[in-house]
Amino acid sequence: MSGDVTILGPDAKPLSPAVRAAARVQVARNRLMASSAYQGASYDHPSFAKWRPGTWSGQSALTWSRSELVDRLNDVARNDGWGAAGTSRLVDNIIGSGWTLAARPNHVSLNMTFEQAEEIADKIEALWRDYTQDVDKWCDAERTKTMAGVLGLAARQRFGPEGEAFGVIVWQDNAPLFQTAIHVVDPARCSNPNGRMDEEFLRDGVAIDGYGAPVGYHFRKSHPGEFFAGNTGLWHWEYVDRETEWGRPIVVHAYEQKRAGMTRGVSDWAPVMRSIKQSTDYEDYESQAAMLNAVMAAFIETPFDPEEMLEAIGADYGNDGIAKLFGEMSAAQKAYYGAAPIDLPGVRINTLQPGEKATLTKPEHPNANFEAFVNAALRKVASAIGVTYEQLTMDWSQVNYSSARAALLEIWRGFTAKKGGFASQFMAPIYRAWLEEVFDKGLIELPAGAVPFELNPAAWCHADWIGPGRGWIDPLREAQAASERLAGNLTTLQQEAAEQGRDWKMDAQQRARERAFYERLGLDPDPGKPEARSQASAAPPAEPGDEAEEEVNGRTSARRHPAGIPRIARRKTA
Repeated sequence: MSGDVTILGPDAKPLSPAVRAAARVQVARNRLMASSAYQGASYDHPSFAKWRPGTWSGQSALTWSRSELVDRLNDVARNDGWGAAGTSRLVDNIIGSGWTLAARPNHVSLNMTFEQAEEIADKIEALWRDYTQDVDKWCDAERTKTMAGVLGLAARQRFGPEGEAFGVIVWQDNAPLFQTAIHVVDPARCSNPNGRMDEEFLRDGVAIDGYGAPVGYHFRKSHPGEFFAGNTGLWHWEYVDRETEWGRPIVVHAYEQKRAGMTRGVSDWAPVMRSIKQSTDYEDYESQAAMLNAVMAAFIETPFDPEEMLEAIGADYGNDGIAKLFGEMSAAQKAYYGAAPIDLPGVRINTLQPGEKATLTKPEHPNANFEAFVNAALRKVASAIGVTYEQLTMDWSQVNYSSARAALLEIWRGFTAKKGGFASQFMAPIYRAWLEEVFDKGLIELPAGAVPFELNPAAWCHADWIGPGRGWIDPLREAQAASERLAGNLTTLQQEAAEQGRDWKMDAQQRARERAFYERLGLDPDPGKPEARSQASAAPPAEPGDEAEEEVNGRTSARRHPAGIPRIARRKTA
């Protein structure tokens, strides 16, 4: 009799040599996995014994979890104060009251001089202000927001529960000046038609090409959670191309691609959602415990069981019997104290049943560890979403100048990165579509030999977006430092102004207006600069041939040398 063991398969036949060899390889692999060279990959450590995460691609992991994840995060944003506050802080610091356009067309590749490009940039910026600050709000397809409101709503989605922002650039024929408008779309509306599974070229509502680049989007005609009578859009989808055949953007999609191949965005709040829920539950439990201790101030202790006493005297101890017993005892007590009342001025005396005593509770809440636990959770949340603990909680009691300055510098880099990414993905396509319309209508006159927009739109669309200012912790010291940087050619006025949310050109024009106004009234335009007054008094008198100029908008007063060289002259007061 042979000593070999024959292993049978599900068909009651011996396993083939190939299957047996594969099984031996898997057993050897399992043994290696149990004791890996990297402790983080082993399974013999108690912390890793049951930790077996799946091998998910970036988009596959998100596709199966996005709906539930976004719903829970939206619930946090609706019902949790910290969740709502965190998103608001991000929007305030990234968008603020809106962005100011600083057009920067590439004069080199557009075959223009720098001065020509600057002149055209000023014209573009003026038209952009008319478009984005229109009181009739034609830049918004819903006509409820200016461009600042559109940006704020999109940023609330991008940096909030959804982790992404969608917009569709529409054409409105009835608009009086510019027909380009943006319609912000809820990300929940982008999904596979009729609940289809993901396919090779369709990922969670996004149609892609062989490289994974989006070519179009499937939008449900109604939000999946919008229910009203006659809503037939719940089960109807519309396919929208990413862009036209000549390159004009149609759909704008802003999100952070955290892994290669991801076609949809995931919120920065996702990793800390458990901490938010635990801290919220802990707060609820502590509040309930404190309330219970506040309400239950005392207990009444009785030395006897009424049922046992009634049974001992042979009486009925049903519900009626117990009620009758307490009623008779209460009546006797009331009659006794009514005949001989206890009266102490200013004091209220309550009486108890015979043998009873009152025991006061000893409240032990709030818990001494409550604040430390919640603060630790909030610090984790603040770190994950990119703000400081003080910004999230608005608690500045433990901050000094050095720590505040360090936190501001560190956090500002994060805000700058978020703002830059959002500008390139959301704002830049809108600007490109609008600028195409501007050139198509002939609102910009190009110099001879300049490259037209349709031949090089990328060069025409170069721009900086000036957002909210960084702010100052110590205005005097930081203003002096900015002056030193300017004097040492370490920075530019444009950069310094942009960090404070200002446009240096508009500031210069406003200062010129103010200066001219002061001079017309005979006032000193430099009250805080005595050296400027001394220099002005030492200036040579004007020559008879000088010619005074006035600009319609600037209202500046100046004199020019016959050779055309401008010279500042100051009106003398009487």
